Amino acid sequence: MSGPDWKAPYLRKEDEDGYVPYNEDRRLGQNQYVSHYARGIHNSPDLGQGLRWKHLDDRGGDYHRIRIHSDDLETFHERVRAYKEDASWGEIKDIGHYLAIRVG
Repeated sequence: MSGPDWKAPYLRKEDEDGYVPYNEDRRLGQNQYVSHYARGIHNSPDLGQGLRWKHLDDRGGDYHRIRIHSDDLETFHERVRAYKEDASWGEIKDIGHYLAIRVG
């Protein structure tokens, strides 16, 4: 990612259960669109599979409330980053390629 302390703004907002905002500094883009990758909606791949989430499936779909476990944060960011880079080149791989990405 971009430096050892990129997660600092996230960790400052960690709740008592270890969950943090999934896109606090908007490094992945606007939250409403990044949330599509967490859920696999609107023709986006479900890159949040196997990760721990809070408020992901709440009624009303308020993407501002979605949180990810701090131990899964970097994995989610790396999956989205890899997918978006491949997509920008028109070289999207099978979903299994992205789900195999694990950090930490």
